[in-house]
Amino acid sequence: MLGRYAELKAQLPPETILFYQVGTFFETFEEDAKKLSKALSIRLTSREAAGEGRVPLAGVPAHSLGEHLASLLRQGYSVAVAEQRPHPTKPKQFVREISQVLTPGTVIEDNVLAAGHANYLAAFVVRDGKAGLAVVEASTGEFTGTEVDEDDLPAELERWSPRELVVPERTTVEDLPKLEAKVSSAPRWTFEPSAGEQTLRRHFGVANLRGFDLEGSPALVGAAGALLQYLASLRGGTAPEQVVLFRRYRPGQTMLLDAATRRNLGLEELIEATDRTKTAMGERALRRWMERPLLDADRIEQRLDAVAAFADDYMAREETRELLSRIPDVERLATRIVRLSASPNDLLSLRGALEAVGPLRETLAGLPADLISRAASALEEPEGVRELIVQAISDEPGETIRPGYSRELDEAREFRDGAHDWLTRFEADERVKTGLKSLKVGYRDGEGYFIEVAGREASKVPANYEHRKALKHNARYVTVELKEHESRMLGARDEVERLEREILAGVRAAVKEAAPDLQRIARAVAVVDVLASFAACAGELRYCRPTVTEERGVRITGGRHPVVEGNASTLSGTPFVPNDAEIDGSSRLQIITGPNMAGKSVYLRQVAIIALMAQVGCYVPADSATLGVVDRIFTRVGAEDRLASGESTFMVEMTEAASILNSATERSLVILDEVGRGTSTYDGMSLAWAIAEYLHDDVQSLTLFATHYHELTRLEESLPGCRNYRAAVEEVGGEVVFLHRIEPGAESSSYGVHVARLAGLPDRVTDRAGEILSRLEAEGVKDFAG
Repeated sequence: MLGRYAELKAQLPPETILFYQVGTFFETFEEDAKKLSKALSIRLTSREAAGEGRVPLAGVPAHSLGEHLASLLRQGYSVAVAEQRPHPTKPKQFVREISQVLTPGTVIEDNVLAAGHANYLAAFVVRDGKAGLAVVEASTGEFTGTEVDEDDLPAELERWSPRELVVPERTTVEDLPKLEAKVSSAPRWTFEPSAGEQTLRRHFGVANLRGFDLEGSPALVGAAGALLQYLASLRGGTAPEQVVLFRRYRPGQTMLLDAATRRNLGLEELIEATDRTKTAMGERALRRWMERPLLDADRIEQRLDAVAAFADDYMAREETRELLSRIPDVERLATRIVRLSASPNDLLSLRGALEAVGPLRETLAGLPADLISRAASALEEPEGVRELIVQAISDEPGETIRPGYSRELDEAREFRDGAHDWLTRFEADERVKTGLKSLKVGYRDGEGYFIEVAGREASKVPANYEHRKALKHNARYVTVELKEHESRMLGARDEVERLEREILAGVRAAVKEAAPDLQRIARAVAVVDVLASFAACAGELRYCRPTVTEERGVRITGGRHPVVEGNASTLSGTPFVPNDAEIDGSSRLQIITGPNMAGKSVYLRQVAIIALMAQVGCYVPADSATLGVVDRIFTRVGAEDRLASGESTFMVEMTEAASILNSATERSLVILDEVGRGTSTYDGMSLAWAIAEYLHDDVQSLTLFATHYHELTRLEESLPGCRNYRAAVEEVGGEVVFLHRIEPGAESSSYGVHVARLAGLPDRVTDRAGEILSRLEAEGVKDFAG
């Protein structure tokens, strides 16, 4: 057995855990068993192996294999399953072959995937200084890619955050971008442009690649072809049929949000606070839009026009959202249909979705927005699909094919059901003939049909009853008549199951032809869902339509932080304090001072979030907002170290600052909060001063710079585009009151001791700190003796 296990392991990619079926268990051996035991907290045992001593062993019951596979995949492992099948020529023997290989980036099963999150698989290759990057979402069929300078590859990978990354074999760790993804290798030849072109042409059935905008992009062709080859290799050479189209993307079409900016702006929390989608497709699309704001003012206005159409027509919006709530995840459902693995329930769900598509299209018809009109036109139901499902698939529990669809199946069912009636009559007749009051007819897998009689009546059993099995209190028998009927009955049951499988396969095959239409409908539904969600959110939370222009600058009246505002009203009932903001060329560097807890950080983030939301095409939390398109949003916020890579808090801070200074342009929005505090006071202040000057003079980006280095407020005197702002406070009866209002001017105190007192430090500590502070302010640092 271990020999066959080793043979199958050799066929798999390295690091794949192989589950090997032995009876009703799936076993793992050697290193796989150790991994399984650690990952799933399963007991590690061992078994004797010929000539090898004891071999580590860990296994799971067959009935729970699915949940264990899902857990491993979510943890980033790749897994394979070798199922046992009866040997074709040797009775009572089995053969084992690999039936499926699953990896974190290729899985399509609902029990592994999060409904509202995409699960990307990416591949890249570098040729002559150019990096080709291809990305696929196996569960939906989305397939895209781009070609960029080699230095820009890490940023593009960060844009997609793939779960799995496929690279040419023998790629060294030093050549891999830093990324939290499982790395898998594929034969180097599959990344060659010639191999990629052949793979793509064969997959899409085309003579050339001009229609996919791939001419003159050899690295991208190689990466895209390798990705398709990798997907096929995991399914025994079967092409990923859910992938029906390649759409090239241009990085300059959407804003790149790096990991630091996503984290510092709280993008996950923003999505959660504003998501009002009704479908899984819409939820994934909303996340995609939020992660990739647009850079073209006309496209942004198209989205805003569509949101306005929903916002202005409450009845149409709510009817649309009610219809959307009836639509399941057609995008992932279409993939299961293409893979011919759709269950009868999947087909019934599809029927329900198609029943809602027509009314949805009618509801959208009267809304005055081009984007909605285009989405509505894509909601054309594929001909004959719904009718076929209605006619063929039963929605009755325990029944797959609807009665009346197949005369042959109806006749087989009638015979099977008649056989059941015969058993009932047989039992009653035998009880009368024999006088055995305890007699009953039963059935067990592996044993078949039998007559069971209580032991106390065993002496009365007729001679024609053949003894089959003795139990503690009963005995089981068979008769020639019962055995003959069993043969007919099992044959009838097998015939019904065979016919049902055939008919279901035929329905799947017919529906499969409509898969491209279903993907088109899914994309349109997702767009409508996001637009209606934006409008619902705007109405619920009092958001306004922003004006987006090509001019440089940001002007916000009554701006609010969408997440903090929601938390404030929910947790404390305290109303959020809105703030205005105005940033343009003449005030492009704004130094913001004030105590902790006074609202500086919230203000910085809310300005950036409002700009991001506007470029997504969403209404924004403000009374009014006019924003020029920004090409990037950069943030340097908070203190963080990276112990695993040996980087201190200050090194992380300087690395992120360097990235901003080297990448930002005059069309960028830069948010800096407390730069320089990870080192000594003078070092930190000097660096903060120099960074502020560089951003003002050389980069000329729109910059909000919050700091406790009050000396930086003197920059207003020397830099024409610098302005000072402060977080307003009031002292009332010796207590400090934070107003959470940002206003022109500089603040000379940070009120740190007061904040420490609010945080609950002992009075002895805060009183002593106040004494030291007073002396430091009076004597200076050099003369202070403690």
